[in-house]
Amino acid sequence: MGMSTGGKGVRSDMNVTPLIDVLLVLLIIFMVVTPLMMMQHRLDVPKKAEVDLPPDVTQDQVVLTYTKDRQLYLNRTKIEVSMLAKKLDDIFKNRREKTIFINIDPEANYGEAVKIVDTTRNAGLEKLAVITMKKGEKFQVPGAAQPSSPTGM
Repeated sequence: MGMSTGGKGVRSDMNVTPLIDVLLVLLIIFMVVTPLMMMQHRLDVPKKAEVDLPPDVTQDQVVLTYTKDRQLYLNRTKIEVSMLAKKLDDIFKNRREKTIFINIDPEANYGEAVKIVDTTRNAGLEKLAVITMKKGEKFQVPGAAQPSSPTGM
């Protein structure tokens, strides 16, 4: 096919057989790869809940509240700072889950609040959960009367 007999000169036409072989290989590669690139995975992301529901509070949860007036509440019971370590030890000595929720007034003395947190950690508690407030929300002292809304509800 690409051979000529009897000519002594240089041929000027190009042998395209190797070029066609390379093009066919590339065509096969693209035919195989293109469907793989087109695959899409369907993903359904759940929509954000419209209503913010408060987490369920159980009797087993322990909430430690510290106010700006240096008052300390363990759940709804007012206690002295000096008795905190003993009370925590009594509550958590037989519990498997050693988690405490800490609610600190934003206007409280930061240094005193850190001492309260250190006391809870030194009492052997493994998990400290900090209770946060939403923007515009007022700090609530446990056991205090809840302010009524303007609509009377």
